[in-house]
Amino acid sequence: MIIVKDALRSKVETESQGHRTVLYTASGQPSYMHVISRFTLQEVTSGLGEAVHPAFIVNGQLKDAFFYGCYPGTLVDGELVSQPDTAPASWHDLATFRRAVARNGAGWHIGTNAEWAALMFWCRHQGWPELGNTESGRSHHDRRQYGKRCDGGAVGDGQGDPTTFTASGPGAWYHDGTPYGIGDLCGNLWEWQHGLKLVAGEILLLPDNDAAMPMTDDEDERWRAVDLATGAWVLPGSGGTAKFDAVAPIRTGNAGAPLITDSIQHFNGDPQDNGYPPGLMDDAFDRIRMASGAPLPDVLKILGIVPHHRCADGDQVYLRNYGERILMRGGAWYSGAAAGLRTLCLSHGAGHASATVGARPVWCL
Repeated sequence: MIIVKDALRSKVETESQGHRTVLYTASGQPSYMHVISRFTLQEVTSGLGEAVHPAFIVNGQLKDAFFYGCYPGTLVDGELVSQPDTAPASWHDLATFRRAVARNGAGWHIGTNAEWAALMFWCRHQGWPELGNTESGRSHHDRRQYGKRCDGGAVGDGQGDPTTFTASGPGAWYHDGTPYGIGDLCGNLWEWQHGLKLVAGEILLLPDNDAAMPMTDDEDERWRAVDLATGAWVLPGSGGTAKFDAVAPIRTGNAGAPLITDSIQHFNGDPQDNGYPPGLMDDAFDRIRMASGAPLPDVLKILGIVPHHRCADGDQVYLRNYGERILMRGGAWYSGAAAGLRTLCLSHGAGHASATVGARPVWCL
């Protein structure tokens, strides 16, 4: 068995020139992972300093790399794995996915917001066009690009389940433009991300990449808010923390261009609505701003909550600034131009489960 495992890993590493490897779960299942080596902010952007991106800091310890699932996660024998030619798992809430990936063994976790933000900066710096299953099995941007639908339906048909099998799309659907990259970061399924949530509109985070730490009973005590004036970590509920506000009271659809403020003036959306709002926010991500017009704290930019550079895309912000809302990223097979690495969804609670929401395994130890 060890010889077989080593042969698969060697094959994958040789074919990908070391960009990919195979890690094994506690029960011995293979998981195809992309190696994301440590980088500093100045290596992927300008104007945010020279520090290591926080995705490479876990519980105060500097990490050489994290290993990101090449494919959306699939549930096999109770473990969340990244494998080609499989149907991505959906219809599970946040806790179910987190428990499943924890069964993989030490160091395994679902994707975190810090890791996603690091990938976002890397991809923007490299000029990746962010393509994927954004129109019922095909790319809305280039309809000649398509994958194999899990329901066997015709690409472009909005009926049924247009989610595509892992590794069934073209090389352009991977984060580096090759079949050896990370697939489906744009479209196909929304993906749960741990480490960022809204509570009554207040932006709460697990600092650095502490969301990669094992599930523990004291996790609730580790969440922090961001002081809007200084960017410092402070306890939730402190005065002057960063919050998502709406421009005006809007009871249907979305909030228009959301504001970053230190107090909530307007709640957005129908209080009875826990679903995705209609697509009314073209380029809303680029129009996030502070109500005062003052500069936004760098930590919010580094962790992908607010934009650092203006980009010509349709990536959107979906949110409900009341109750507890957990982060999802990337968009789904129906998202069109709204899908992408900067798309930010904070519309649902942790108990949400649907056909269009999945999660991805990551390893860092």
